[in-house]
Order: sequence, then structure tokens, then C-alpha cells
Amino acid sequence: MQQIWETIVKSQSAVEWVAAVTSLLCVWLTVRNNIWNWFWGFIGVILYGYIFLNYKNYANAGLQILYFLPIQFIGWYVWKRKGPNQDDDLPVTRLTTQARLGWAGVTVILTGILYVVLRFTNDPLPFFDGITTAMSIVAQYLQVHKKFENWWLWIAVDVIYAGYVFPVQQLYVSAGLYVIFTALAIVGAISWVKIMREQVLAKVTDVPASETETEPARPYA
Repeated sequence: MQQIWETIVKSQSAVEWVAAVTSLLCVWLTVRNNIWNWFWGFIGVILYGYIFLNYKNYANAGLQILYFLPIQFIGWYVWKRKGPNQDDDLPVTRLTTQARLGWAGVTVILTGILYVVLRFTNDPLPFFDGITTAMSIVAQYLQVHKKFENWWLWIAVDVIYAGYVFPVQQLYVSAGLYVIFTALAIVGAISWVKIMREQVLAKVTDVPASETETEPARPYA
């Protein structure tokens, strides 16, 4: 076992180790609903863009540089300024049923487009790179706007990366990292449910005195 571990450690670059640590910090802070996740995400995005280019994983390299990189700044701004008090207080909310169906459709269409495009490149995993890229695009957008459903997509993406994409490409550190990401995404979903409940309770208790005098506030189920 020790020899296997030493082989894995020596085979991975320092860049991947740093990318793994910064990305782990980013996800952990997102689980905690902490705005500083965008700072560490910025660093991780740059490093993984470089790694994916070296492994000819063009879909995910493009995803990192063209989408995830600028959206780190957008995410910071939205979380900071789009809440009721414009002071890092954007609430966590759920998508409507119609919106869920709409985003599911967007994910399917993006997957199809990316698969066709990647077939014309020497990308070794056009379908899996296509579907993980599509789901990541949608998940990141939903995360920017603090939509709870982003966690379901991240769980699916993390499972695919950890169980197939990274092991095939011999990115063992990243594969192990995405196992942790899967667990963190599950914890994140649970944590954000608690946050939504706290938001509801805060609204119930934060009622003007004039209103409470005429009709008691009704707690939500």
C-alpha cells in the first residue's frame, strides 16, 4: 500500500496538488455560505485550466478559462450586492418546478452540442467531457444566484469525475479530491436546507409590532 501511495504522489505535479487544495477550500467555503469561496475558486480555476490543457481535455480547459474564470468575479459581486441590504446577504432559494425543467433542458442541449463539437477534436472522452461541462455550466450559474439545486448537479458532476474521468486520465489526486467534493456537496445540500429554514424563521420572527398586535405570526411547517 505504501509503494502505491508513493507512486501516486510522485506521479502528480505540484500544480495539481495546489489546484486540489485551493479547490477544496473553495467548496468548503461554499458549503458554509462564505463569500470568500470565490477568491479560492479563482486560483483553482486558473490552475485546473492549465492542467486540463496539458491532458488535452479541451472541454474542461475551455470551461475553466472562458466560463469559470470570469464567473468568479460575477459570483463575488452577486453574493455581495444582490441581497436585500446589498451587504453579502443574498438569500438561498429554490427553483420553481418550471425553472427546474427549463434548466434540465438547457443541460441536455448543451451536452449534445458539446459532444458533437468534441467529436471533431482529439478529446479522448467527448461524451463524459461534454456532459460534465454542461452540468458544470448550469450548476455554477445556479450557485452564483444561490439556488439550492446547484448541489444536485455538483453531486452528479463530482461522481462522474471521481469514478471515471480522472481515473482514466491518471489524475489520481484529483480523483481523490472529487470523492471529497462529492461528500462536501452532500453536506452543502444539507447545510443550505438548514439556511433556508433559518431564513423562513427569521421572516416569521421579524414582524413589525403593529402587525403582531392584530394577528399572531403563523409559523411555517
